[in-house]
Amino acid sequence: MNEALGRSLADFEAGRIDMDALVAIWRRHGVDDTALPAKWREVLDGLLMRLESARLFSGESCSFSQSELLATMREWLNRVQAQVQAQQQ
Repeated sequence: MNEALGRSLADFEAGRIDMDALVAIWRRHGVDDTALPAKWREVLDGLLMRLESARLFSGESCSFSQSELLATMREWLNRVQAQVQAQQQ
């Protein structure tokens, strides 16, 4: 999961995938991953909904900043990875 999510962010930022593909990957490997606690999936779902809304406003609007949402997704991923590592120890 974590590898697919991290790779998809890099691919999106490099222009190798579009927003639809990014959101689909994050939904499949994040929101739909029942191995993750529900609270983590709910937070991610909210981020993805805001990211989709930001796309409607050309990426950067007064309400949603695509770059800030992507940074928050990366932070979400880092926190999930830290939690998984802590549980494995």
